[in-house]
Amino acid sequence: MIRSYPLEKVMIITNTVSDNPPVVLNKTKADIFFETFPRDKVIKYKEYWESVRPQNNNDIFRRYLFAYCSVHTTWKGNCAGYEAIKDFDDWIDDKETLREKLHKSGVGLHNNRTNYIWDFSTKFWANPKDFYLTTKKYHVKKRDSIVSKINGIGLAKVSFALEMIHPNEARTLCLDVHMLRLYDMEHLKYNKSKSNKSKSGSTTYKKAERHWMVNCGKNKIPSYVARCAYWDNLQGKDDSRYWSYVLED
Repeated sequence: MIRSYPLEKVMIITNTVSDNPPVVLNKTKADIFFETFPRDKVIKYKEYWESVRPQNNNDIFRRYLFAYCSVHTTWKGNCAGYEAIKDFDDWIDDKETLREKLHKSGVGLHNNRTNYIWDFSTKFWANPKDFYLTTKKYHVKKRDSIVSKINGIGLAKVSFALEMIHPNEARTLCLDVHMLRLYDMEHLKYNKSKSNKSKSGSTTYKKAERHWMVNCGKNKIPSYVARCAYWDNLQGKDDSRYWSYVLED
C-alpha cells in the first residue's frame, strides 16, 4: 500500500535532503570588472611580469615552491615561507632541514608542507618538462595532468605556478578565495579528496575559468595580468611588487 502525505510534509522532506546546495556560478561581478578594467595598466603589468619570467628549471622549481607556500596563509606568510626555502640547495638532500626552515619561517602547516614539497621535488627533478607548458594550446589539460601527478596543491595553486612561469601566455586561472568570491562561489569544493569525490565542483571551476579566459581574449589582456590587477586592487596596491619582489632575485 502506498502511503500518501500532505503536500506540506512532502516539501519539508525534500528540502532537508541536502544541507549543501550546489554552488551556482554568478558572472555578474566579473563582467563588471572587465567592463571597467584599467587598460592603461596592461603594458606595465605585462612588462613587469615578463622581467621576472623564469629563465631555467631552477626558477621554474622556485615558482612551485612559492605556490606551495601560498596554501592557507597570508601573502606575507607566503613570502616568508618562500624566502626561507628558495635556496633549495640547502635542503634538497635533507628533508629535516626543509622542515626546520619552514617551521622557523612561520608560514604554518610545516609538517604537511614539508611532506608535499619533498615529494614534489623528487617528481619535478625526475622530469622538469612535465611541469611547465610546452605548447600554445591545451593549457588546462596540461594543468590537470600536473594536478594528477602531485600532492598538496590542486587546480588553483598549480594554475598559480603556471601563471608565474608563463605570465603572459598561460590560459589557466588560479581561482583562490578572492576570485571565487568574485563569482559568488566562495564555498566551492573543487579538488578531489576522500570527502569530496564529485566532479561537479571541478566542472563549475572550469566554467568560471573559461568565462575569465573568454573575457581576457575579448579584451586582449593576458589572464594573469587581469588577475593580478584584480588582486592588487583588493590590497589597495597599484602593482604586484609588494609581494612579487621575492621573485626578482
